[in-house]
Amino acid sequence: MTIKDDLRINDLFKSFLILFLTAGFLAGISVNCIDEYVYYGVIPSRLYLYRPYQTTHGSVDITKGWYLDKGSVQNSSFIAIVASKENTHVKVYTLPEKRIVSEALLDFMESHFVQLPNGTIFKVVSDKPVTVLVFSGKNPEPDAFEGITPNTFYLDVDGSYVGRDFIFMASQGLAEQPYHIFSLEPAEVTVIRDDGTKQSFRLNANEHKALSLKAFRVYQIKSTGNIMIQSGGVGGRSFFIPSAEGGFVGRRFCSASRTSWDTITQYGFRISSLHDTNVKIWDLQYKRLIEELKVKAGETVSVKPKAADQAVIAVESDKPVTVEFIHDGDIMPLWSYGAGVSYVFIRPNEETPLYFPTNSTVEVYVFAYEDTLVQIDDLVLETKADSYIQVSLQGSHKISSDKNIIVEMIHWPLIPPVQGIQSFGVVAPPIQAVSKSTNIALTPIVTGQNLPLNALWIICVASFLIAAGFIFLRHRSRKG
Repeated sequence: MTIKDDLRINDLFKSFLILFLTAGFLAGISVNCIDEYVYYGVIPSRLYLYRPYQTTHGSVDITKGWYLDKGSVQNSSFIAIVASKENTHVKVYTLPEKRIVSEALLDFMESHFVQLPNGTIFKVVSDKPVTVLVFSGKNPEPDAFEGITPNTFYLDVDGSYVGRDFIFMASQGLAEQPYHIFSLEPAEVTVIRDDGTKQSFRLNANEHKALSLKAFRVYQIKSTGNIMIQSGGVGGRSFFIPSAEGGFVGRRFCSASRTSWDTITQYGFRISSLHDTNVKIWDLQYKRLIEELKVKAGETVSVKPKAADQAVIAVESDKPVTVEFIHDGDIMPLWSYGAGVSYVFIRPNEETPLYFPTNSTVEVYVFAYEDTLVQIDDLVLETKADSYIQVSLQGSHKISSDKNIIVEMIHWPLIPPVQGIQSFGVVAPPIQAVSKSTNIALTPIVTGQNLPLNALWIICVASFLIAAGFIFLRHRSRKG
């Protein structure tokens, strides 16, 4: 081959490269794997609370009827969008008309509020990852010092429920520690507020830290090891629980729980599986095994695990399961109120068993970014790209799809028929992050790993007394 031939080949290669890059530019090809992040959601249509009338002595009497708590009525909700990178461009649309209602360019840790009326179906589009929180009520005033505590889990800056860098806006009451940090690995955790205020602490694997954060301030929580973050307690609000493996189907889960439960109220953790499964529930504070149970294939089990004073648990299983906290909506005893707004996502071809409240009106919205086939039990539904389907579900169901989908559940009690949702707060996940997984080696939970000092003293004293008694009896038998 001559030098001229080499030059011709080089020229042809350069021409082909220029043509390819030009075509790619015209076709909108991006060097990034993800060129937009899309978040879907629904503002509940009923944002108010009906209360039962009371007797002259102040006790609840549901036979006397119900009245509207006028102070609970909200005509709109707001979305808080928080940027995790500089120069983040966000747009908010309403569906199905795809009308832009807000647009903003955000800097790092900057927030943007968008007010939307009840019943609005929305879509948030961003060119970089953001955190999208949805709250009932109006945009917070500049001097607001407390807000609704969301019952939700948070996503890291890459869109996974397990990570090392989380950025979000806090919201809580005054005298609370509603934020829960669960460490999956040994971690040095730093909490940075938007004004530069910092606090740091260390956690071993399988430990927990409760935090109080200032409402409506933006926080960055950085960690040297993988962690999960949850806010809110366990009571009247239902929520889905992501697994430590990144999705909602897994073998390890962490969550806030309770130190005591009402035995009559229809609420508790729901564990569902497609396979015969052995499950262990741990008190995460003291690594005490609370309960062992079996879940049969295709069934769901309700449990009320009593945790220690930190009220946190871990759920382990030998086969994949889903875990939720569900209040069924039953009003007994003495007017129990249960409702919820929560998200779960479904990975392609991953059949996911879910339980939906049975004494509630339940609205289920399934969002798809691409043309998608969604199967609910034996029913196959076609969902168009950038669209949704709405169904009403109660009890146990299996959901699967051939593409990524986001599922939002909204429910409120059946009684009274005019009932609504008092308040809510939730994080909306991006549909592009559904297939993300975490490749970490989870540390086994060891019994008694974090026993308190007084418990250790009791064990030591008991061991000493047993040993002393054994020696005394031996000595006596020899003398006899």
